[in-house]
Amino acid sequence: MKKYAAVFVVLALAASASAKTYPSSFGYTFDAPDTSWLVLTKTELASNPVFASADAGLKAKVASGSIEILYDRATSDATFTDYVDVKLGPKGTVPGTPDAVKAACTAYSAKLAAVAKKPLAVTTCESRDVGTLKAFYVEYDGSVAGTVTMQYQIARPDGRLLYVTAVCKKTSLPKFRPDFEAIVKSIRFS
Repeated sequence: MKKYAAVFVVLALAASASAKTYPSSFGYTFDAPDTSWLVLTKTELASNPVFASADAGLKAKVASGSIEILYDRATSDATFTDYVDVKLGPKGTVPGTPDAVKAACTAYSAKLAAVAKKPLAVTTCESRDVGTLKAFYVEYDGSVAGTVTMQYQIARPDGRLLYVTAVCKKTSLPKFRPDFEAIVKSIRFS
């Protein structure tokens, strides 16, 4: 997270020269508000000179296609960079029945506590639809104090899971959440 913040400081002054619709190396397109979001995908990395000074390790991850990152310049500040990261997971399914959702939520809470080495309050855990696709949604206190994490696990048409995770300051949530939800809802697989 600190690395993302350092990259944001370098990129914050640059204006995004990209269009509103972005292609992802994960086989979909999405829309991001082009006035406040800086989008770092494999395609953008190769075509946008603003990323020339980005952190080499982060650029390598994006160039390899292992992660994509969207920075919200409107809500980020010197204390924390509000962002969305996207990763492609293995083949899997999202829970489809109420019992399966309940079991997945219980398992998710336990896994979060183990990874964070402290309990993190899960505020929302449920099944959702993203267009015609099924998704599993979890929202919880972020591992950094004063932040919230929101994650969609979306079943792609090929059976692999797409993890779309947003982290923002709790104070940014009223502005950040609508943009995040709009980005997720705009996902279209080719």
